[in-house]
Formats: sequence, C-alpha cells, structure tokens
Amino acid sequence: MPQSMALAKGARITGGVFCLLFFLFTAYWLAVDLGEFGLDGLWESWTFQHRAGTDQVTAPFHLGLAALQLAAVFAAFAGQRVAGGLLAVATTLTFATALQAVISTGTHTSDNRWFLHAENATPTFDGVFVSSMGLLLMALPAGLVLLAGMRSWPRRTPSDPPMRPARTAGVVAGLVLGAMVLCNLAWQVYMLVQGGTGSFTMFYLGKGILSSLLSMAPGWSAVFFLVLTAVAALSSLMRGPAARGLAFGLAIVALPGAVVTVIGLAGNGSLFTLAGATPGLTLIGDVGLLLDLVGSAALLALMGRGEPVAPAWFPPAPSPQFAAPGFVPQAPQPGPHVPPAGPQAPPSWQQPVGPVPPVSGPPMPPAGAPPMPPGTPPAPQGGFGPPRY
Repeated sequence: MPQSMALAKGARITGGVFCLLFFLFTAYWLAVDLGEFGLDGLWESWTFQHRAGTDQVTAPFHLGLAALQLAAVFAAFAGQRVAGGLLAVATTLTFATALQAVISTGTHTSDNRWFLHAENATPTFDGVFVSSMGLLLMALPAGLVLLAGMRSWPRRTPSDPPMRPARTAGVVAGLVLGAMVLCNLAWQVYMLVQGGTGSFTMFYLGKGILSSLLSMAPGWSAVFFLVLTAVAALSSLMRGPAARGLAFGLAIVALPGAVVTVIGLAGNGSLFTLAGATPGLTLIGDVGLLLDLVGSAALLALMGRGEPVAPAWFPPAPSPQFAAPGFVPQAPQPGPHVPPAGPQAPPSWQQPVGPVPPVSGPPMPPAGAPPMPPGTPPAPQGGFGPPRY
C-alpha cells in the first residue's frame, strides 16, 4: 500500500479555528468599508471608476481571501479531504497580508508615504495596524500547527484514505498551474528589467503605491502566489493528496478578483488592449488575467472529484498467540525450507521452561507410611489423550 501524508484531526480542527479568526478579521474590515463608503462607492473604486477613498482598507483581493478563509473553515470542521490544502493557502496568504499591513501602516507618515490616500492617527488607520499585528501573531502558530500535524498514512487506527486527483484531471490542472507560474515569472522579470534596481522597494514592498490599507505590493503578492502555484502544479502532476486542496484554494482566492477586474476593464474600454507605453507588460497582464479567470474556473471543475490513494484500508494483523477454533494455519510455501542454525526458540505461546524431568508413574508414598485407602483419585494426568478411568 503506498505511503501518503494526511492532516491529523487535531491539527485540522485547530487550523479551522485559526481560519475562522482570519475570516472574522477580513469580514470586519470589509464591513467597515461598506459602512464608510457604501456599496456603490466601494464598487466604483474597485472597478477603476474613481480612486480609492482616504483610509480605504480593502480591495477586490479581499473578497477572494474572505471566501477562501470561510471555505477552509467549513472544510476543516466537516472533515473534508481538501481541508489541508485550503488551510495551507489561507494561512499563507493571511500571513502575507498581515505582514505587509504591519510594515506599511507602521512606517507610513506624512513625510514617508506608503499609501496614495491615507491619513495617520485616525481610528481606521490605527485599528488596521493593531489588528494586523494580532493577525500576524496568530498566523505564525497556525502555520506551525499545520506543519506539525502532517501524519503518514496508512495508520494503525482505521481511517479513510486520502484523496488525490484523477489521472487526466491532475495532468490538466498541473499544466494550467504551470502556465500561471510561467506568466508570474515573466511578469516579475519584465517589471524588474523595466524599473531597474531602484524600483525594488516600490515593487516588492509597495512604498508610495498602495491604494488601500490592507493591499499588498505587486511583487510581494506575486512571490507568495508563485510559491503556492508552483507547489500546487507539482503536486497535481504527481497526483499528491494535497493537490486538490491547493488548487481549490488558489482558484477560490483568484476568481472573485479576476471577475471584478474584467468588469472594471470592460467598463472603461481597456480590456485586452495593447495600447500604452509598455505593450509587453499589458500583454503579460492580459494573459495572467485570462488564466486567473478561465484557469480558476477550470481548476474548480477538474478538482471537484477525486479518487482514493488506495482501494481500502487494512489494519496490521498481529501474529496469532495460540491456536483457537476457527484458526486456519497458513499453507507452507513450496520449496525446501532449511531451519536456521543454532538453538531454536520456543513458539510465542509457550512459556520458557527448564530441563524436562524424566517421565515416571504416580508418586509413591514414603517408606513406613500407611497404605492409601481404596478409591483415592489418581494424580492428574498430563498429555492430550483421553482421561484414564
């Protein structure tokens, strides 16, 4: 039976509790933005109809992040086989979001600006900094729990086998994810070549270009997605047990943002156009957007059904300790059997004994003792034959 890795129940439930706290964080700040700017104002800023509001917290990415965190919670508490991958993607992206927010809100000032439209010393700004610090402190132990909770399968206790993608689905999903990896790499290389080394702080840390308080820098986000997508692609091609959960997580987090972006670009007439000073960057961006939109939907369809890594689970059978009714000895294998050299150990059911005394009749009374009366029962007999009367 093949060896696989699966997430232990305790780690799965603990990870689900952490992801529930992550979801409450994201949902709270989405609700704050809705209360501050209204649904229309938030939608118009997300679809590029006007700039983001001052101290706006969320972006379209956080819709997908909230959906991913909630899906990981349900999968963890319901014991679904995709829970491990969903928890891994949700925890990694939550950590990336929290670390970016702590750095950007902790260093933003009127002279050292990290955000396009943000003001210091407001309840929203300070609340994002404090809550992001707490989120970061929770994301670290959550990741350690998931790493420490991996167990090999099969185990000695009965459990269902892990699920892996079907052969065709695994290959196609691996190719789709591989295309996402190549597009991500091409985009990063192009940005670094065009911007030079001087753009490193802006591109990977977001200094001076962040539009919302919880938004991530383009390069920072690209690095985390690159690592997750590469791992998911390899796992899909190898048909690993974590492939379905990783692919589901990436598709869930990318699809809502891609839909909102397509709607926004279509609304202002710039969808899939090569106009501009950098047509190469526009082409790479359009391919990446198409992969996020169509590829994510394809991943959800391909990974919808899996198959077990083994047909059944068989617990390890202990060796028999003694012969019992219904015990069927195994037939000897053909061929000569040569006993091992040296003294032979007794079978496991036989207690070790010392030298065997010589066999003799019943014990005789000592000399001078009165004779035994008739009818005295004889001493117990040994052996396996019929009793003597």
